[in-house]
Amino acid sequence: LQFIARTRGEETILLIMENLWRAASFSDVLKFTIGKDYREFDREWLYALKKQYYPLLRDHDQAGRVSAPLVTEGFNSKPVFVRDSTHRWVYFVGNRTGYTNIDRIDLNEALKAEEHNPPETVIEGERTNEFEAFHLLQGRMSVSVQCELAFVTKSGENDALHLYNVRNGAVHETFQFRDLVTIESPSWSPDGGRIVFSSIDKSGNKDLYIFDVRSHALTRLTNDLYDERDPAWSPRGGVIVFSSDRTSFGTTGRYNLFSFDLASGMISYLTAGNEIDVSPAWSPDGLRLAFVSNRDGAQNIYIMDFDGRDSTGTLPHTMKRVTDFTTAAFDPAWTDKNELVFSAFENFQFQLRLISNVDGKADSAQPVGIDLASIGTHWTVPVLGSGSDSASTRYTQQYSLDIVQSQVATDPVFGTSGGAAIAMSDVLGNDLYYFLIYNTAQSRDEFLESFNIAMSRISLSRRTNYAYGVFHFSGRRYDLTDPDIFFFERVFGGYFAFTYPLSRFDRLEANFSLSQSSKDIYTGVYERKALLLSNTYSFVHDNSLWGPTGPLDGERLILTLAYTNDIQHSSVDYYTLIGDVRKYFRLGTRTAYAIRAALFYNDGQEARRYFMGGSWDLRGYPRWGLRGKKLWLVSQELRVPLIDALAVSFPFGTVAFGPIRGAAFIDAGSVWDDVYDSTLGSAGIGLRLSIGGILVLRYDIGKRIENNFSRLQNGLFYQFFFGWDF
Repeated sequence: LQFIARTRGEETILLIMENLWRAASFSDVLKFTIGKDYREFDREWLYALKKQYYPLLRDHDQAGRVSAPLVTEGFNSKPVFVRDSTHRWVYFVGNRTGYTNIDRIDLNEALKAEEHNPPETVIEGERTNEFEAFHLLQGRMSVSVQCELAFVTKSGENDALHLYNVRNGAVHETFQFRDLVTIESPSWSPDGGRIVFSSIDKSGNKDLYIFDVRSHALTRLTNDLYDERDPAWSPRGGVIVFSSDRTSFGTTGRYNLFSFDLASGMISYLTAGNEIDVSPAWSPDGLRLAFVSNRDGAQNIYIMDFDGRDSTGTLPHTMKRVTDFTTAAFDPAWTDKNELVFSAFENFQFQLRLISNVDGKADSAQPVGIDLASIGTHWTVPVLGSGSDSASTRYTQQYSLDIVQSQVATDPVFGTSGGAAIAMSDVLGNDLYYFLIYNTAQSRDEFLESFNIAMSRISLSRRTNYAYGVFHFSGRRYDLTDPDIFFFERVFGGYFAFTYPLSRFDRLEANFSLSQSSKDIYTGVYERKALLLSNTYSFVHDNSLWGPTGPLDGERLILTLAYTNDIQHSSVDYYTLIGDVRKYFRLGTRTAYAIRAALFYNDGQEARRYFMGGSWDLRGYPRWGLRGKKLWLVSQELRVPLIDALAVSFPFGTVAFGPIRGAAFIDAGSVWDDVYDSTLGSAGIGLRLSIGGILVLRYDIGKRIENNFSRLQNGLFYQFFFGWDF
C-alpha cells in the first residue's frame, strides 16, 4: 500500500477499495483501477524493492524494465528500420530454432500486442550454399532510400554481399570480391548508389572500402594495420563515422570513434580514451549519432550531437548516455519516430527492444566530456633492430594414442574369439591412423588363417581429405540365401578413398579398392577365386540440425553409384545404385516430423545382399532378418520431447539421465532378389534416451503390418536397441 501511495497517490488506495465490488478477483480490481493486474503489479513492486536495496540497481536498470520488448526469444541482433507505404518494419538477424535467418516484425503491431507473434522469416540461412552462414554477432545491415537491404553471409571461401529488395522480397544481386575474405557492416550512401563496408583482405588487414553498385568499382579508403569496423555513412553524405583501434589504447583491445572526410580524406577523432566505442548509427536527419560504449563499465547507448553547420558537421566535444543498463546493449538503429531499436542481453538471450523519446532522454542527460588531450600517438608495430634471416622448418608429426581397446569373448558353440583396436593421431589432428586386429577361428587348425587385420591412414590436412589402407579378413561367413549355407572366405587387399567438399553442405566421395577373394563352400565341392576391383562414387548433401537424439530440421541425401567386377576370372560382376533421402519438418522448437525414402539396388553376377529389419529401419522385424539384392524403405516418424532431464538421488550421490523423447512411427518396405515378394510394414510408438550425448537407447512397441499391408500381427512387438534417429 505504501508503494501504491508513493507512486500513484494515496487516493488510489481509496479507489481500489471503492472498486472491490466490480469484480470477484482482486487482480481484476487492480487492472480496472491502476491498469495492471496483480502479476504485473507484483513485478513492478519487486523491481522497486530491488532498486532500493540492490546497490547495482540503485543507479542502473534492467533493460526489460525501461524499454519496450519487440522480440524476447532466442538470439537477435543487427536490427534495421524500414518503412514502406503501409508498414513500419524492423528487419534483423535472428536465431530461435538453431538456424540463423533474416526475420522481420511489424513495429507498430509489436508495440501494441501484449503477446508477440513469431517474427516472419524473409531469408532462410544456413541451409543453402548461397547463405551458408550469417555472422550472428558481427557487423550490421543497412537499408537504402530505394528500400534495398544490404547484408553479408559466408558463401564458400569468401563472404558475399547481398542486396535484397524489401518491396518484392527477393535477393536480386550478390557480389563477391576475389581479394576480400570477410565483409562486415555495409552502410548505404544517402543516394543509394554506393556502399561502405569494412573488410579483411588476404594479407590480414581490415580496412574500409566503398563499392559502387552501378559501376561495380571498388575503392579502398584506408590501408593500414589498424582494425576498422562498423562504418556508418552520414545522411548528409560528406562523412563516414567508424570504429577503430588506431588510438594509443588500441594495443589493449580498445576502440574509439573516428570520422572520415570524403572530400579531404582526413581522419579525425570523435572519441578518445581507454574504452570500447562501437556501432555508430546516424539519426535520419544526420544531426545525432548513437553508439555503444562501455566507458561506465556496462555497455550502454550514448548520443553525440552534430550542429550541422556544414555537410559534415563540426566535431562534437560532449556526448550523453541515454541508457543505464546493468547488462549490455548492442547495435542501435534509429526509426522515423525518434526511437532506437537495439539488441539487449537479458535472461541469457539477446532480445530486441525499443526506447522512445530519444531526444528527450538525451537533452535531459548529463553531458559526458570527451578528453581529446588523452589521444596520444597511434600505436605501431615495433621494428626489429637486427638483420633479417629466413629459414624453413618442416613440420614433423608427433603422434599419441587416442584409443586402445581390446576384448575377448567365449561362446559354447563358436568358441573363443578376441581382438583389439588402436587409434592414434598427430598433435594437430591432421593425420590419423587406425589399426584393427582380431581372430575368428573356431578350431585350432583355423587359428593362423582366421586373423583379421586392417590398417588405415586418414589425412585431413587439406581441403581434399583422403584415406588409404590395407586389410586382410578371413573366417566363416553366413550368406543369408536360400538354401542357407556357410562358407569360408579370405579377402585381402587395399583401398584408397577421398572426399571433396563442394560447400559446407555438399561433398563428393570416391572409393577404390582392389582385393583378392577366395571363397570355399562347405556343402558341396565349390571354390571361387576372384580379384575384385570396386569403384564407388557418391554425392552427399546434409544441412540437418540435430537435437539430443537425432535430426529435427533440414535434409540429408546420399546418391551412390558403384561397380564391382572380377578382373582376373570374371566370376563376379555387379553394379550398385543407392539413393537415401531424409527430410525433417520442424513443427515446434523441439518437435519434428521426419520422413525417409531409400532404395538400395544390386544386380549382376554374385551381387551382395542387403539386410533389413530391426530398430534402425523396418521396426518390428528381427534385426537383419530380411535380406535381398534389392531393397526399398519408407519411414515416417513424429518426434516429440517428453522429459528434459531425470535425476535419481541415492545416499552416495545423484544419477542424472539425459533427455527422453517420444516417437510415433510407421514404416513400409520390402527386400527381394529377382522376383518381388511382398510389402511389409509396422507402426507403433517408442522412447529415446540420450546418454551423455554419445549414445541413444531406443525402445519401440508396435504391430507389424504383414501380407502386403492386409493384416496386423497378433499381439505386439517389443524392441530394444541403440542408435540415433534416422
